[in-house]
Amino acid sequence: MRVLILFCEEGEGHATAARVLERDLRERGAEVVVVDAMERGLGRLIPLVSRDAYHLQTRLLRWSYGLEYFLFTRVPPVRWIGRRGLSTFAGRPLRRLIRKVEPDVVVSTHPAVTNVLGFLRRRGRLRLPVVATITDFGVHPLWSHRGVDLHLVMHEAVVPDVEKVAGLGSAAVVAPIVAPEFSRNGERRAARRGLGLPEEPPVVLVSGGGWGVGELGRVAAAALETPGTTVVCLTGRNEILRRRLERRFADEPRLRVVPFTSRMPEYLAATDVLVDASLGVTCLEALRAGCAVVACGAPPGHSRDNARSLARLGLARLARTPRELPGVLGELLGRGHSPLELRETPAAAEKILGARLRVVPREKRRVVPALAAATLGALVLAGWTFASPTPYPVVARMLDLEELTQVNTQRAAVAVLVVLPVDRMAGLAGDLAGERISFAVSTAPGLRARRAIAAHGDQLIPDLAVSGDRGFLHARTRLLGLSRSLDLGGRFYYLAPTSFTLGDYVAARTAGGLPLAGSSRIERGAILVVYGKRAAIALVSSLERRGLRPVTLSELLDSRAKTRPTGSTVASASAPPPVARIPMTRPAVRRGEAGHHSWARSGARATGTNVVSARMSGAT
Repeated sequence: MRVLILFCEEGEGHATAARVLERDLRERGAEVVVVDAMERGLGRLIPLVSRDAYHLQTRLLRWSYGLEYFLFTRVPPVRWIGRRGLSTFAGRPLRRLIRKVEPDVVVSTHPAVTNVLGFLRRRGRLRLPVVATITDFGVHPLWSHRGVDLHLVMHEAVVPDVEKVAGLGSAAVVAPIVAPEFSRNGERRAARRGLGLPEEPPVVLVSGGGWGVGELGRVAAAALETPGTTVVCLTGRNEILRRRLERRFADEPRLRVVPFTSRMPEYLAATDVLVDASLGVTCLEALRAGCAVVACGAPPGHSRDNARSLARLGLARLARTPRELPGVLGELLGRGHSPLELRETPAAAEKILGARLRVVPREKRRVVPALAAATLGALVLAGWTFASPTPYPVVARMLDLEELTQVNTQRAAVAVLVVLPVDRMAGLAGDLAGERISFAVSTAPGLRARRAIAAHGDQLIPDLAVSGDRGFLHARTRLLGLSRSLDLGGRFYYLAPTSFTLGDYVAARTAGGLPLAGSSRIERGAILVVYGKRAAIALVSSLERRGLRPVTLSELLDSRAKTRPTGSTVASASAPPPVARIPMTRPAVRRGEAGHHSWARSGARATGTNVVSARMSGAT
């Protein structure tokens, strides 16, 4: 029996599943052909918009992948267009490949291939069984297709989600598709000796999958806060991340940075707890090895769905932010971990060899009206999402686009940002001489006013007014103008308006702007936005009674570099301080490379709430 296995090189999980299936099928006497569909089978366009774009998104534009994932998995018209696009551009090349191999069964380990195969089976262009493997636990609709004869899932809880899309009887539960080397028989001390790890202290393995995705730096720093632990951070094939972490933790003897390795069975045998950000096949391997799993630092998209599903099923613990991780690790290491007893289920290879035709090809029908309606609906929804402030708070929280409101710092300091008419800023700077604050400006002040403000050590950052009827492109034009006038450089922070849209965010981001807003709490590291001179003076007085010192935004951001970040409110180390440079008045401020802002602690600014008012600051 000849079996064709199709995978896509997007991380290591899909390829690993294909290799395990190949070995199991060969042991059962089957002839197996394994092909990377991104190289052969999906044409030229699909690899460009899928693999290459995804690689870029996971490293530089995580929020864009989160938006793409939301649209294709939560919006049916967009999902329908995505399926049609895959079948249109990849259907013919994939049929040519299948005809050349002449298999008895075709197996897919990747959703893109699954959708093309399902389309071909549904239309009667393939007359052999099609099997799809689903190694995720948070199963989105694109993992399954009504045209696929059999879906192999790793847990019975996933079956209803698959059958909702593909129909009753379309899913079967099989044993986790992992190599037999990942067993509970490995001796921990021997594995640690072989890897050069300490034999006694607990070992925590931090992983971001084959591509090193997620917030591995913050997760590793948080794991080190657990006393006595040795942390091994796997960066996969992400060489940039490896070098960055090696520089950052050069003086930390308890942390080891390891690039892509083929010794995962040994590392999992030596590990007490796996902290995973990718939440893919590595979790299956850890569960098979009897290792405790903690989901933390996952990027937007399917990894977060997997994290929630694993926690709901009791297969993993969930640390929603790196700040929660030390507590979770302390609990797991303190009481010990009992390996999960996995149910005895058939092997995936057995189900593949026994696959039979289930799908009956449907008759052709006209799809032009449906396509037109779906396209119109998608355009209307996309336009409303981008142009209306209503969906922004939800989309921002989902895609990690929320405003910066808090910086993790050990200093007893807060950033005070004052919104005031330009002609009154110099006067307030003089009244608060000795205290450093920042001013939000919607128009650039004159050079004399800028010199007077800078003489007191204060700073200027852009205040993005609501775009309104003039559209979000007006927001970009305003920010570009302010950036040039204030000489902010390529990346800077700006004060987000109370009524903010996704279009405003995207337009401002293309101009180099990262949003910030006022915190709802007055505490160390908070960014406090205050309106008016009297409110600013009252707030500064109240800060002194609380033992806090007002500083400029760039001072607060610079202070984070002197401490190890531990929480979800840490600003990205690569984001630059938004300082307006005034010639001959103060030294230039250090700049960082382009980056993304941190998780916001509060969405108050985005929802229209005035987070710090004169009444609030005076009440203290």
